[in-house]
Amino acid sequence: MAAGQRRGRPARALGLAPSIRALAPGGGAAPRPPDDRPVLRLAVSKGALAIELGEPFALGPLRVTELVVRLAGIRFPVDLSGGVARFRHRRGQLVRLSVEAQGTELAGWAAPRLRGLLGDGAPQLIIAPIEDGALVALRSGETALAFDVAVAPGERALRLLPERARGIGLAAPPHALALQALSMMAGAHGRLVEGAIVLDAAVERIVRLLLPAAGARAPAVEGVQWAVVTAEAGRFRAEGALGAAPPALGDRALRALEAAELAGAADELAFAGGLDEARRAYLAALERAPRHPEISSRLAWLDLVIGERAEGALSTVVDAMPAVDAGLLGGALLEAVGDHDGAFSALARAAHAEPYGPLAALAWLRAAALADAVDVRLDALNLGVARAPGIEALRWARFHARLDVADVRGALADAEHLEASARGPEARHAVSRRAAEAFLARGDVADARVLFERALRYAPESPDVVAGLARSLRAAGEGRRALDLLARARALAARSGAPACALDLELGRGLAEIAGDLPAAIARVRSVPPGVPEALEARLLEGRWCAALGDLGGASVALGRLRDAVELALQGRADDAGPARARGAPFGDGAAAVAALLAEAAEIEERTRGDLLAAQRQLGLALRLRPRDPGITAAFRRVSGEIAPPVAPAPAAPPGPVQRPRAEQRIEVHVAAPRRRTIPPEPVVIAPAPNKPPPVPRAPASPPKAAPIDPGTIDEMPTLDGTDTSTDLTAPIPSSVTLAEGQVPLARVFGVDDELLAERLADRLRADPADQGVAMALADVLDRLGRDLDLLALLSARMEEGDDAVRLEVAPRRRDVLARLAARARAEGRDSEAELYEMLLQSELA
Repeated sequence: MAAGQRRGRPARALGLAPSIRALAPGGGAAPRPPDDRPVLRLAVSKGALAIELGEPFALGPLRVTELVVRLAGIRFPVDLSGGVARFRHRRGQLVRLSVEAQGTELAGWAAPRLRGLLGDGAPQLIIAPIEDGALVALRSGETALAFDVAVAPGERALRLLPERARGIGLAAPPHALALQALSMMAGAHGRLVEGAIVLDAAVERIVRLLLPAAGARAPAVEGVQWAVVTAEAGRFRAEGALGAAPPALGDRALRALEAAELAGAADELAFAGGLDEARRAYLAALERAPRHPEISSRLAWLDLVIGERAEGALSTVVDAMPAVDAGLLGGALLEAVGDHDGAFSALARAAHAEPYGPLAALAWLRAAALADAVDVRLDALNLGVARAPGIEALRWARFHARLDVADVRGALADAEHLEASARGPEARHAVSRRAAEAFLARGDVADARVLFERALRYAPESPDVVAGLARSLRAAGEGRRALDLLARARALAARSGAPACALDLELGRGLAEIAGDLPAAIARVRSVPPGVPEALEARLLEGRWCAALGDLGGASVALGRLRDAVELALQGRADDAGPARARGAPFGDGAAAVAALLAEAAEIEERTRGDLLAAQRQLGLALRLRPRDPGITAAFRRVSGEIAPPVAPAPAAPPGPVQRPRAEQRIEVHVAAPRRRTIPPEPVVIAPAPNKPPPVPRAPASPPKAAPIDPGTIDEMPTLDGTDTSTDLTAPIPSSVTLAEGQVPLARVFGVDDELLAERLADRLRADPADQGVAMALADVLDRLGRDLDLLALLSARMEEGDDAVRLEVAPRRRDVLARLAARARAEGRDSEAELYEMLLQSELA
C-alpha cells in the first residue's frame, strides 16, 4: 500500500497536476471569442417597445456603447417570445446613440493611414484629449508635426478644425499638413469644407453598419442631433439623442470656427498645393481681420516654407505678436534672418511650453545648434533628452557635445543607450562603429579600441571595423599588431568584394612608417587604380617614396600622373561649364586637400628633382583650385620668378652736370597718402602703359662743376615736370616737391638706373604701404623694366587692399598685364600657365 493512502479509498492514478489557471475562478475555461455580430435585445419602457444594444460593439477604432431604436405602431399586449428576430424587419426610430474611442486605439488605427505624410513609413502618432478637442502629434525621424483639433458638432455631422499647427523639418506649411492628416484619417467619411474636415451623416453611417450586421433593419435618424461631445482621461465620447438641443460650444471651438470662416478659402488653396494663391487669400483675410494671430502665423509659415522670404514673414509675425513669443515659427524666422540669440530664446520658450515631448526635444536640438558656448549647448541637449530619450539624433548630438567637454563617461553612457535602443545586429554594429570612430578622432584610443572590439562582436568580418581597430592600436603605439590587422582587413575586403583602395593606402603608410619597407609600400599604393577618390593621394605617396629611395624617374612618373589626373578633371569641368567656372568644381569640398597634394608634389619636383617647370605646373593647377591661398601664391611667384629669363636693364643716360644742394639745405620728396593700406611684401605683375621719353633739362648758361651723383640721395631728390624744358637747375631747390601726375622722377633726369629706382620706391612703399602715389610710380617703373610678374603681384595686392576708387584705377592695368603674361606663356609653350592667366583674366571680365 502506498504510503499515506487512506484505507477504503482507491489510489489516484498518476497524471499531470492541475494548473494554477484551472484553479482560478471560472475553472480555467477559455474566454469566449468575441462575436463579430452585435448583440441586440428587446426592451419595454413607458408603453413602448424598443430594440437596444445588449453589449458594446466595436466598429473599427470606435465602440458603440449605447443604441436605442423605438418601434412605433405596436399595440399591447404583444407576444415577445420570438425575441428580436420577430421584429427585425420593422423600421424603428433611433432615439439615443453613444460612441466612444480610446486615444491609444484611435492612434494605432490611424497611424498606418498617415504613411508617407512626413516620411517613407508610418509616423509615430499620438492622439490625446484636450479641452474641447484633441491634440494630434506625429513624428518621423527628425521631422515632427503637432496641432490642436477643435470639435464642433452640428446636427448630425462633426466638424474637425485644426489650429495652432507647428512643426520642425516640414516641407509644407504645417496647417496644410494638419488638414491633410485629418483628411487621411477620415478617409471617405470626411470632406474639406472651408478649412474644416466635416464628417457628414456620422449617425447614419454608424447605425447602418451596426444594425444590419445584427440582422435588423436600419432605423430612421431624422431629428437625432449630437448632444454631448467630451474628451477626458484618454477617452473621447459623443452622444446623440432625438430632439436634443445643440451643445454649447467652448472658446476653442468658437475661435476655430471664426478663423475657418475668415481663412477657409486660403486653407483650401494651401491644402491643394497652390501656395501663391493661398498667400493672396491669407492677405485678403488679414485685411478683414488685421493682426489676427492665427492667420498671421499661417501666412508666415507659408512664406518660410517657400523660402527667401524670412524678412517679410518676420514682419507679418511681429505685427501680431513678439517674435520670441511666436514659438517654433518665431525661432525659425529669427534664425533665418541671422538673429541666433533671439532664435535660441524663442526655441527655448517654445520647447518649455510644448506638450508634445518629441517636438519639444527637437526644438531643444535646434536651439543647441545655435548656441556658441559648449555648456549652453549641452544644457539644451540635456533638456531635450529628458523630454524624448528615444530620439537618436538628439542622443548623438549630446554624445558629441560630451566628447567636446571631455565627459568620457557621459559619452560612453550615450553610446551604450544608443546601442541598446538599436534593433538587430547590423544597427548595433553601426552604433558601436560610429562611436568608436568619434573617440578615435578625438584621440581617446583606449575607449575607441573597446568600442571597435564591441562592433566586431556583431560583425566579425567587417574590414572597416578591423581597420579602425588597427588605427586605434597604431595610435596607442602597437604598430606591429596594427600592421597585422590592416593586412587582415585587406584580405577580408578582397574576400567580400568590397572596395579596398582606402585599405591599400593605410597599409602602404603602415609599411613605410612602421616597417620602413618603402618598396612594399610603393607596391601597395601603385595597386590603387586611377579614377577612384584615393588615386590622387596614392600617386603623391608613390612619388614621395620613390624620391626618398632615389628613384627620381619613378617619382617623376607618379607626380606626372597626379598632375594629369587633376588636369583631366578640370578640363572635363571646363568643357561642361566653361573655363571661368572650372575652378575647383570637380572636387567639391575636397579642392583644398587636392591643392595641398599638388603643392607637396611641386615641392618634391623642386627640391628633389630640381625641375622648376614641373613644379610651376603643379603650383598652377593648385592655384586653379585655391586661387586665394597665400602659401600657394607665394610659391608660384617664387618659382615663376626663378624660371623667368632676366630682363636686361635699360641703359642709363649719362649723368649731366649737376649742382649739389647746399649742405645745410635738406631736399625731401613728398607723395600724398590719402589712405592707409597694406600690401603683401612679395611683388606681383601687370601690363605696362606707354611711357613718354624723359625730358632732358637744359644746361645752365654757366654750369658749375658737377660732382657724380650719389645713389644714396635718390630719396631726397625733387621731381621735375616732364613737359617743362626750361627748368633751371641752378635755381634754389625747394625743400619738398610733390610727385604729381605728369611728372617724372628727378633721378631719371639725372640718368639714375630704373632698377635702383624700383628698389628705392619699393622701400618707400614698405615704409608707408598706404601710399597710392608711390605704388603707381613703382608700377610704372616695373612696367618699363618688363618685370610683369612683380607688376602683377603689386597690382593684385592694391586691388585686394584698396577701396573702390583704387580698384577702378588698378583694374585696367592688371587686365593688360594678365593678357600679356598669357600671350607670352602661350608663345613659349607653357600652356598650363597660360590657362591660369586666362582664367584669372576671365574672372576679372565676368
